[in-house]
Amino acid sequence: MKGIRVLEVAQFTFVPAAGAVLADWGADVIKVEHPVRGDTQRGFLNLSGVKLDPLRNPMMEHPNRGKRSVGIDVSTAEGQALLYEIAATADVFLTNYLPAVRQKNRFDIEHIRAVNPDIIYARGSAFGDKGEEREAGGFDSTAFWTRGGISTAVSPPELDGVIGQPIGAFGDS
Repeated sequence: MKGIRVLEVAQFTFVPAAGAVLADWGADVIKVEHPVRGDTQRGFLNLSGVKLDPLRNPMMEHPNRGKRSVGIDVSTAEGQALLYEIAATADVFLTNYLPAVRQKNRFDIEHIRAVNPDIIYARGSAFGDKGEEREAGGFDSTAFWTRGGISTAVSPPELDGVIGQPIGAFGDS
């Protein structure tokens, strides 16, 4: 994928893991984070009772390996202009923000395609981009593990219920 540029406006593990794989394959992946707070996952400093080093956090490093990162406040006109400048040079746009957030901050498909009509716009969501739950966020334990049927499939039939998710980011990477 040398020569392919990917612009990622996403948080946590779902979707950033896809960006990491594209970087593994040689794409130039640019991750956009808030300039002060960064990706929300940077604040997760405790993993199942184990304290994490904020400078070497595997919860951030694994799904963000191989990427460049830039701090842009996409809620401002100035930040949106910078985002569009990068989007104009990108081949792929990745996001996992909910539709209302994408529209409010003007990085929905219409705004991104206005500056780059040929860009591949990929959005990941827990429950799809249409229907009643399009604005519902989800994580592995709620969307993938439980509602995807994995918990039922791996739970022994003699149990009264389903077993819990064994690890975080079970389905992401």
